[in-house]
Amino acid sequence: MLQTSTARLRHGSEGPRAAGLHRAVPAGERSALIASQAEAEGCTDAAFPGLKFVRVSRPSTCQILHALGPTLTVVGQGRTTARFDDVELEYDASRYAVVAREAAFEEAVTEADSTSPYLAMSLEIPPDAIARMLFALADASAEPAAEAASALVSDLDTPIEDAVVRLLRAVRDPVERRIVAPLALEELVFRLLRSEAAAMVRGAVRRDRDADKIQAAMRFLRANVERPLSVEEVARHVAMSPSHFAHRFRAVARVSPMRYLKRLRLEHARTLLLSGLRASEAAQRAGYESASHFTRDFKAHFGAAPGDYAARLRKR
Repeated sequence: MLQTSTARLRHGSEGPRAAGLHRAVPAGERSALIASQAEAEGCTDAAFPGLKFVRVSRPSTCQILHALGPTLTVVGQGRTTARFDDVELEYDASRYAVVAREAAFEEAVTEADSTSPYLAMSLEIPPDAIARMLFALADASAEPAAEAASALVSDLDTPIEDAVVRLLRAVRDPVERRIVAPLALEELVFRLLRSEAAAMVRGAVRRDRDADKIQAAMRFLRANVERPLSVEEVARHVAMSPSHFAHRFRAVARVSPMRYLKRLRLEHARTLLLSGLRASEAAQRAGYESASHFTRDFKAHFGAAPGDYAARLRKR
């Protein structure tokens, strides 16, 4: 069930934040930063985990897209529509969209041409980043509304745009991408948790009596991404039974422990490839015993074979 209707999205929301902050913001530097990194037609992966850029030079018919988890989309220019659960959302450079959880949806670019292409960025927000911020805000006991929405579109306010621009600036430079970009991501999560999207973002990571253990498990998985791990070992690390751990991990993180680990391994492998390692070496360092299995997973996740993907990104 969606939180907003198409009519409301087109004409704006008159909620409690309408005065001052809840307003459309000119694209400006944001549009230029997206344009500089969305060099190719279609979807382009950035070197920062979970960040993608989109360029479309003419209106497109509906295509099926998949969000793998909580995802933020910000448009630089142009307009698009997305359909979730038979409700159509429309957004452009004055709005942002948040998809709350893993979902398939239809999207069509409605405003674009060769001189003014549709430009956008999308960012998969790591569940552990949301969990950390909830803990920092002492918001661990807060629960989303009973009717959790699948997606939301809201007017882009200045604090969120500023955080997006800082992230886009940082990902262009290798040193800033490693040091500054994670800080910009933290700020962006913080801003979203103080926006109209707060309940939806909070709902992407459920907080309960096991949430701290699941967050500890996420840290353990990230720290040990290069070695073989089992559900039993991770469960033992956080003092939970394997069956209860697997059930609670999925309930809190909205994804199974092994699927979460696979995402971590693929992102780690990508970083290794960009540092110059061969695909076979990156596969081994990322915990894969089979190079062919690694290639298959990598291509399914990133849309290209490891060697081709790394060569393309290094060239850019």
